[in-house]
Amino acid sequence: MGVCIDVLIVDWDHLMSVPEDQHYAVLHEAGTSVDEEWWDAKPNRSSSVGAQWFWPSPPAVGWFGKFDFGDVGYSYKDHFWAGERWEEIRSFVEPRLRSAVDRFIDPLFWGGLENMSDRNADAPLLMSGDEPSAPSDHLLWCQPDAVSSLKDLWDSVGPELSLLRSPFDQHSRADFGRINDFDTFVGLLRGWGDVIDRAELRGWGVVGLRC
Repeated sequence: MGVCIDVLIVDWDHLMSVPEDQHYAVLHEAGTSVDEEWWDAKPNRSSSVGAQWFWPSPPAVGWFGKFDFGDVGYSYKDHFWAGERWEEIRSFVEPRLRSAVDRFIDPLFWGGLENMSDRNADAPLLMSGDEPSAPSDHLLWCQPDAVSSLKDLWDSVGPELSLLRSPFDQHSRADFGRINDFDTFVGLLRGWGDVIDRAELRGWGVVGLRC
């Protein structure tokens, strides 16, 4: 059985008002609550194959939203394979765009930025040195300052995603694993971009939970 991921955007002040040892439980309960509301409202409908947002009903409204990547991205295996595809093509991508994509995708599914010998040493760090790392029980932990940095990266990466098509088609090893076509790969990036857009608009952070 693989790991799946729930991605939530959250009001960071609200989350930090909760005792630290209760963070995961509160976030897990929030994510589960909107799932239950959706199924209760649409009991005869199959789960969506596409990405969608879930928002809570009162009284919880106002402090979180949950993003479902759909059939592609719900499993953390998809995030792993997207990272594999990026490693296969990144050396064939123009350096400026490569550096931006490196940093944009790293918090979500790549996890390779610190170890890349060819990464752009002049590029600003996504997180400051004194910012705590993700808690061990989370897959993703981006405070609002990090979200603002990711938003800047997305604004530069998003309009240029089409430039990745040729490297992907020519150099990705799409004959094994998952994420085997360009549109699926880019769809996962666009979903992450949507998460960052909505979190940054509110001044919120982003968390990812094992589910």
